[in-house]
Amino acid sequence: MKPKNAPPATVRAPGFGRRQLLAGIPGLALLPLVPVGRLAAGESRAAQDLPDWVRTAREEIPAATASPYFQTGGIGPSPTPVIEQLADRLTFQNRSPAATQVAGVMGRIEPDLRAQLARVFGAGEDEVALTHSTSEGISIVAWSLDWRSGDEVVISNTEHPANVIPWYVLRDRFGIVIREIDLSPGTDLVGEVRNQLSERTRMVSLSHVSRNNGRTLRTEDSARLAELLRARGVRYHLDGAQGPGCVATDFAGLGCDCYSTCGHKWLLGPKGTGALFVRRALLDEVQLSWAGAHSHETMDYEGNYTLLPSAARYEFGTRALADFHGFGQAVQWMEDIGFERIVGRIDALVDHGIEAIRKTPGLGVASPEEPADRSGILVVRLPEGCDPTALYRDLGREDGILASPVRGERDFRLSIHFFNTREEISSALEAIVSRCA
Repeated sequence: MKPKNAPPATVRAPGFGRRQLLAGIPGLALLPLVPVGRLAAGESRAAQDLPDWVRTAREEIPAATASPYFQTGGIGPSPTPVIEQLADRLTFQNRSPAATQVAGVMGRIEPDLRAQLARVFGAGEDEVALTHSTSEGISIVAWSLDWRSGDEVVISNTEHPANVIPWYVLRDRFGIVIREIDLSPGTDLVGEVRNQLSERTRMVSLSHVSRNNGRTLRTEDSARLAELLRARGVRYHLDGAQGPGCVATDFAGLGCDCYSTCGHKWLLGPKGTGALFVRRALLDEVQLSWAGAHSHETMDYEGNYTLLPSAARYEFGTRALADFHGFGQAVQWMEDIGFERIVGRIDALVDHGIEAIRKTPGLGVASPEEPADRSGILVVRLPEGCDPTALYRDLGREDGILASPVRGERDFRLSIHFFNTREEISSALEAIVSRCA
């Protein structure tokens, strides 16, 4: 993946223990170390039971050994080699940004990344646009229609604000109607959507994987829904923030028209990176609401222009190329491990978590238990009277366990990635029980 004429990789800095890591972060240096210290004391014994590839990966992800890290569904920790490569490329660019040789090397980053993402996630190279977040991709799609008062969009009751706020804004600005389906575990995806469709429905926008309950849309169900919507001329978009790197993701197989995702969660890439996949046949129909330099193929100053014939038309302006290089390095890092192996380990860890919750009095499983419907997002149903927000705060400050409350009143999310361990999951559940007592 390393382009020609790139600078050599820098020497990796010595690893930091939890105390050194937190000491450098204002407000975190005072975090108590005892509970996590007890976990770390068993780390060497637990590591003996880890596959070599997991042990090696954990050594390259500082956050994986600094504390029990279950916040990948919010913001993922990048491997050190990825950050080093990003820094190297930024340093290389800064030697002389306008120099032909430097500009040539940097100019290959975006097309190479589009090709890489297309290959890995089942799209054509011309169907990939590079964005800065899932939210950016959602907004591009949301504003691509000429909305009229009374037009309808269908979303679900498990969406992230990124797939809610744009529709609120369009409602208030143009008078669109927002319809909601129930995507709780076990509901019928196609049936739920069909019951909300009308002659005024213009778009369906759902989460590929719900950040609130961990439900994954089965690829075959999504494909059936796509056929139904295509026959009615309804645009179909998936919010894939929690998809790639967490569950198997195939853009073509899912059948959706557009798919928005990001690099900074399960793909462990730099913050401020993302991608939007748009079906080739719809490029002219997914209209631009934002454009600028680099969106065009040709132009003059007499009012004439043509857009790029690919999804790169949704990109414009000066870009943080080193960040996109880091995104590509993160995907390559995970590809080298093997996405199938990663997803398989996530599923095995979630299986362990479900079994542990079942055996723990007072706790319940709020996310899907059927393997085909679940993901790395394991949602724990807390006992009556246990406040998820207070639990989030106390676990982080007192136990060094990083997890998250979600939309459900008593729901608490553990985002389980392949670098987590069974021991960490069990310890987190023990801490939850202790603090909810």
